[in-house]
Amino acid sequence: MIVDMHCHVVYGVDDGAQKPGDMQDMLRLAHENRVKHIICTSHIAPGEAPFPAEKYEAHLAEGQAYCDSQSWDLHLHPGSEILYTRDAVRMLDEGRVPRLDGKWAVLVEFWHECPYSTMEEAARKLTDEGMTVVFAHIERYKALGSIRRIRDLKERWGILMQMNSHTVTRKLPFFTERWKQRVLRDGLVDIISSDAHNITSRSCTMLPAWEKLRDTLGEERADDLCGGCIARVLELT
Repeated sequence: MIVDMHCHVVYGVDDGAQKPGDMQDMLRLAHENRVKHIICTSHIAPGEAPFPAEKYEAHLAEGQAYCDSQSWDLHLHPGSEILYTRDAVRMLDEGRVPRLDGKWAVLVEFWHECPYSTMEEAARKLTDEGMTVVFAHIERYKALGSIRRIRDLKERWGILMQMNSHTVTRKLPFFTERWKQRVLRDGLVDIISSDAHNITSRSCTMLPAWEKLRDTLGEERADDLCGGCIARVLELT
């Protein structure tokens, strides 16, 4: 079962799908990639920019209705990609920011140049609230170029690490490629997701990523990375 935990498919609320047709095209591509569940993780910057919650919920419902009209076994779930800010924990506690499928799990991103100390703070504060924390697209952060730091976050706070499917399928510059292969081989990545925003430059490549992982790490590990891990966290079936 393939689960896409990080996807900007809900139209009209962030830099992902902009129109109903865009959302429908993205959903069709996800279906072709054998995705069964999508967590619809629109961008949120708590306390820094308003989030159109009513529009988000209405457009997500439109997306599910479209999947149902096509008789696809594709299920959409609420969520968000939270930019870590000083207000993030408070607004999560107040229920003003969607958690992943309404569970006590959150997908968190940082500015690319974010210092490691801020990541430690986010890990500590969010896990202290009883949340399961997923760090989004860890390949983007200079601070996590250190394997030791990734291990530290996982060992001290149980942080789950997400990598984008395009990162899996593409050949990267030498040192980045070596880092990617090591974190995958050493089991430091927990979840592969598309981070899809459209069907062109940032599309769903979950099936090619699963196939690549199957060929390099084995089918059992590919299944866990591309759905099994997050399905257990969110109790998806």
